[in-house]
Amino acid sequence: MPTESFQILSALAIILLAALIGGRFASLCRIPRVTGYLLAGLLIGPSFAHLFHLPQLVSRAALNELRLFSDIALALILMNIGAQLRTENLRRWKQRIIIFSLTEAILTGVLVGAAIYLVNQFVVLQTISGYNLQKSSLLFAIFTGTISIATAPAATLMVVREYEAEGPITKLVLTLVSMNNLISVFAFSIAAQLLVSPSGGIGSILYQLCVPLLLGSFFGVIMSLWPQRMELPSEHKILLLGGVTAVAVISRVLGLEPLLSCLALGMILADSSPRWTRMVKALSEIDYPLYVIFFVLAGANLHIDTLAHIGLLGVAYVVARTSGKIVGAYLGARWGTFGQREQRWVGMTLLAQAGMAIGLAATLAQNWPEGGKLIETIILGSVVIFELIGPLAVRCGLVKAGEVPILSLLRKRAPQSGMEGFHSVANHFRSNIGLPAGHKLDDPGDILVRHIMRLNVETIHHGAPFQELLNVIAHSRYDRFPVVDDEQNFVGIINYTEIRNLLFDPSLSDLLVARDLVSSAHHSIPPDTPLREALKTLQKKRNISYFPVIDPDEPKKLLGILSQNDVLAAFRRLNLDD
Repeated sequence: MPTESFQILSALAIILLAALIGGRFASLCRIPRVTGYLLAGLLIGPSFAHLFHLPQLVSRAALNELRLFSDIALALILMNIGAQLRTENLRRWKQRIIIFSLTEAILTGVLVGAAIYLVNQFVVLQTISGYNLQKSSLLFAIFTGTISIATAPAATLMVVREYEAEGPITKLVLTLVSMNNLISVFAFSIAAQLLVSPSGGIGSILYQLCVPLLLGSFFGVIMSLWPQRMELPSEHKILLLGGVTAVAVISRVLGLEPLLSCLALGMILADSSPRWTRMVKALSEIDYPLYVIFFVLAGANLHIDTLAHIGLLGVAYVVARTSGKIVGAYLGARWGTFGQREQRWVGMTLLAQAGMAIGLAATLAQNWPEGGKLIETIILGSVVIFELIGPLAVRCGLVKAGEVPILSLLRKRAPQSGMEGFHSVANHFRSNIGLPAGHKLDDPGDILVRHIMRLNVETIHHGAPFQELLNVIAHSRYDRFPVVDDEQNFVGIINYTEIRNLLFDPSLSDLLVARDLVSSAHHSIPPDTPLREALKTLQKKRNISYFPVIDPDEPKKLLGILSQNDVLAAFRRLNLDD
């Protein structure tokens, strides 16, 4: 075997094994597995080996060869993130999401730009050849400000997936991540073309921004039509992998930003393909190893040594960006008339920053070496910090918002011990060779409803007009909707089956509000009910898709919802079903 091939294969083996160890370590420490993958990559990477004078487990050359995996994984992630920008989601929030996104993005960029300008102008005094101190500080401020808006889509999406987060805030966060990156790329490209590019101009700006969107949209339409003639899930997987890779490659060849192309691809494909959900489900069966390799490679490519060089400018960048995201999200949610949960918890879910920021900084350093190198150092150093704390912040925000079932957290706190694992393997081997079964492990006990219910419930105000009610139904996957009064007391349930006849009588529907359609919740459930009892009720009442969870001491207080899918998934995961 050629030496180069051996190095690449051995590096891939080390990366996958390190990912297993890092993921288990993260689970034991009750942190997102993404963080474990990043730490594993950091420890096997050349930067760590060079810093502590250790032999390199994975060389820089091998990392460069394996970049193909990262590019494909990132393209798939961007496609999924772009799907959050489909018109269904944007129509749901209307101008409110634009107010939220622009407020958060602008405040982040302004705070970072102002902090960098002031620190450089009065403390660091760094200048660029050919520019005075004031103009140098201004250029540093503009470029760091535009780059700071970008949010890492990969880390955010993986934490959502790992913890099975679901709800309005999760959808909002993924949509904001898409819009953050679009705003950052647009602002950065315009600034770079006008300020530092020798061929800058309106034509160049339009080429860099519009052609990627057209390319992604074109492939999105083609890939929407193609699946109509496909029958097998394996064909859907091949189509998505091939189409996304083709878009990324063509973008690179044309000198375009693949991020915009892949975002546009996801947006158009999700909007136009009737089989989008089926395609994504098929892809989710094979894409996780790619994402794992992506994060280990990201950790291996982190430059620890840059932490010693970012200085006061780097500290200003980290503090200002953190403040901008949290305060900007709070103000954006408030001015966009979002709820208290959005105002309090969305900001921390937007802290992660990685590949997007690194790519923009590298582009700037290549086109403008005099000042771009300094900015690249600041970004590389800060990415080490944001990449490690970002997934933790996303997890914390989604948990606090009530969109992560407690069971998803408990599973990570109670992994099988080594002796239990050995016992399971021995029993399985003994059964396969025909020996009598050994002693069966005790039943771990019934999980309670409170452990898997969703806390963040999307409710309907009892005075909501009929048309507003229809808008909620159109964007929900449930067929029953909890109704609350002015004091947020639980009033009852609206069943879709009871109101669908009104769709054919517009004159009557104009007179109705939500309270006119409420029926009492006959099948509400207390939070301390064993899951077995909930399953028995679901088996008897097959028309029920979810239970409202009510506090028995305060019957008017809605604690959450328990969906049928979550009950069945819990039994499958914990093997509690008889």
